[in-house]
Amino acid sequence: MNRPARLSTLRDVLRRFGVDRAVSYAMAARMWQIPSGVVTTVLIALCFQADEQGVYYLILTLTGLQALADAGLINTLLHAASHETAGARLDRSGFLHAPRRARQRLSAMVRFAAAWFGIAASILVVIGIVAGAVLLTRQQEMRSGMAPLVSAMILSGMVFALAPLVAFLEGCDQVRTVNRYRFVQTVLGSFVVWGCLASGAGLWTVAASIATQLACEATLIGWRYRCFFCQLIRTRPGQFRWREEIWPLQWRIGVQSMVRYLAFLPILPVLFDAHGPEIAGRYGMTWQVISSLMMVAYVYVRTRSPAFGRLIAEHRRGESNMIFKRVTIGSTVLLSALVTGFCVSLLLLQALGWPLTDQLVGRFLPITACVCFAIAVIPMHLTQCFSIFIRSQKFDPIWRVSLPSGIALAVLAYFSARSGHLEWIAGSMTLTFGCSAIALGMMCRWYSRHFQQVENSAKLG
Repeated sequence: MNRPARLSTLRDVLRRFGVDRAVSYAMAARMWQIPSGVVTTVLIALCFQADEQGVYYLILTLTGLQALADAGLINTLLHAASHETAGARLDRSGFLHAPRRARQRLSAMVRFAAAWFGIAASILVVIGIVAGAVLLTRQQEMRSGMAPLVSAMILSGMVFALAPLVAFLEGCDQVRTVNRYRFVQTVLGSFVVWGCLASGAGLWTVAASIATQLACEATLIGWRYRCFFCQLIRTRPGQFRWREEIWPLQWRIGVQSMVRYLAFLPILPVLFDAHGPEIAGRYGMTWQVISSLMMVAYVYVRTRSPAFGRLIAEHRRGESNMIFKRVTIGSTVLLSALVTGFCVSLLLLQALGWPLTDQLVGRFLPITACVCFAIAVIPMHLTQCFSIFIRSQKFDPIWRVSLPSGIALAVLAYFSARSGHLEWIAGSMTLTFGCSAIALGMMCRWYSRHFQQVENSAKLG
């Protein structure tokens, strides 16, 4: 078989599992984080003291508060935009060719989102700075950590304010371009982090990394798609009733995302406060690696989410179901292979017994705890897959499952972290998300059959 034929066969196999160019860019960005994460992990182990590593991951955790301030609006706007632009297109200059009503409604959504996220970003910055100041003071790390924390939180707030505009682009089927920019930002950000760590920038590395992300997203919005956003700004806002069209889905997603985030948020700060920066740093490094591997698999599904909603809006539900099944199976297999490789790598490094490998392995949690967390992310990933597919249909019954499981995880994880039993934290995640995955899988199957019957009945009628 010649080379073009082999490449054609490979492309056909990838397409069978829903891997197109948009998914390829997104997965390339996440896959890049695997080797780059190894380099970053080694540099952190070499350039930071154990306590300083804990402060580093505390700042990273607090800048992640944007997930709490989102309140479910980003995903809701993405799905709403995908329904409005079904059948529309953007030309090479970024001009949207769509019915007037669709453009007017998108214009109203953009104005609403800009106001919402501007206010939420301001609140995010204040909460993060105050919470960080309290924790740093309790561990006598105020002098070294406060200025980097303030800078990182301000930059994080600016990134968060731009987040809905990027979501609109994804909803308007610009996923390939958005993911290409994200890939460039990921690679560039890695080199920025390496340069900062190697040059002795220390805790300022977090702010430099976020500044890189801000520059890339500002370029995407203000240069690549300036025509698109200028068009929407000049378009007279149409009829858009947030309370009736967005809020019924947003509050469900928002409450669930807030409960879920609050279930994870206290773990590192509680470890930091109760057991010191060193154990918090080991947990932070371990969880960052494993959660990054989970995001490699999740992006496989999320990149296809606008297509789910668009196909459903075009009454092609069977095709939407087929794509969802393929990408869910493919992403789960990928995640299992990635977390297995991570645990095996730690075992091999531990077996070498060299001073450098011992120092590196010593910055992670014990191998038993790492295996427990690796197992926990499998059902966690499945819940994300089922949730994003159900929500693509512009309704959300998922709260009936996610709220009780999120509250249960918050309680179990808090007391597990307080006691210092790290395997208990992973066990809590496995238990709660395992039950959620089973329930959501059954729900996804039932609703898929239900809506298909409704559409078939409507056609016959």
